[in-house]
Amino acid sequence: MKTVPFGIAGLAVLASGLFGFSISAHAQEDEPQPIVSRAFAATIDYGNDAIFRPAKVATNFDRLGLRPEQVLAITVQFPAEYAGQIVIAEPLDGGTLTIPEDGLFIGEDGIVSFQFQAGKSFGACRISVHQPDDTNLLLFWIVDPEHPENTPADLPGIY
Repeated sequence: MKTVPFGIAGLAVLASGLFGFSISAHAQEDEPQPIVSRAFAATIDYGNDAIFRPAKVATNFDRLGLRPEQVLAITVQFPAEYAGQIVIAEPLDGGTLTIPEDGLFIGEDGIVSFQFQAGKSFGACRISVHQPDDTNLLLFWIVDPEHPENTPADLPGIY
């Protein structure tokens, strides 16, 4: 029976590990799938005729400010050809959504509407409004009235 010195066996294991890594690293070089974002407009209603229509860049709508526990009426516009399809809305950083019992569906006019009540925590607040194969983010900043220096400069919204 022949024995293989420990150093040579270790070198063989290392070489096979590097070979395996190069194969898996090569597989990850494939082009990533593009991110689909179908929503093309949003309307944020603060009440009392204070309505904002944030611009959208890629998947994100521009950030707006709000107070802790403030309630907003939100409308998101999808292409009308998606009428009847389900939409998922999720508060990613706290807060409460009020949606119809049977779920959110794109209306004949392409619109989805729901209410959002911000949480008590200050700072970034995101709401994902999407279908299973697309991504759209509504961005908010919950202001801290006792520390206005923590609020981003020129933050639009009613707070």
